[in-house]
Amino acid sequence: MKWTLAALLALSAASCSDLVNTKSDPAVEKASYQHQMYTPDTVPWKDGPPSLRPGAKQAILEGDPTKPGYFCIRLRFPDGYIVSPHWHPNWERVTMISGTLQLGQGSTFDKANTTTYPAGSYWFMEPGMRHFAWAKGETVLQLQTNGPWAINYVNPADDPRKSSSEPTPSPK
Repeated sequence: MKWTLAALLALSAASCSDLVNTKSDPAVEKASYQHQMYTPDTVPWKDGPPSLRPGAKQAILEGDPTKPGYFCIRLRFPDGYIVSPHWHPNWERVTMISGTLQLGQGSTFDKANTTTYPAGSYWFMEPGMRHFAWAKGETVLQLQTNGPWAINYVNPADDPRKSSSEPTPSPK
């Protein structure tokens, strides 16, 4: 009886070890997927995605925002940077890292009709929610959600991928 109990416990332990083995974890996309650790001075900043006007910077920390699955990116905006009214096809989950973002809801940019989100703030929005923003001081936010990530502008003329100009909403 003792031998049978010991054998069952050993078999259970061996079976459970497979549950935490990352090589068999479907969340790990490839064998080349390696852990990464960043300090503020090693965050890999590059020019922002083409869906944002020039001036934005991005750092892809984990995953690929253009593909299905989990990803984490940071976006950095200079003081006064405006993101015109837009929406996303998937949930958006955002943590403010530094600076202040003025975030508004709706399809019309209205600088006076925004809520202040300082560093440490968090919000999430359902797919399709129309919103806009502007940065007060240099602002860094972290976007962690499931891809593919996309930004769809309410007014197609605001989309930097579709025009060579940089339209600026007229604040009310």
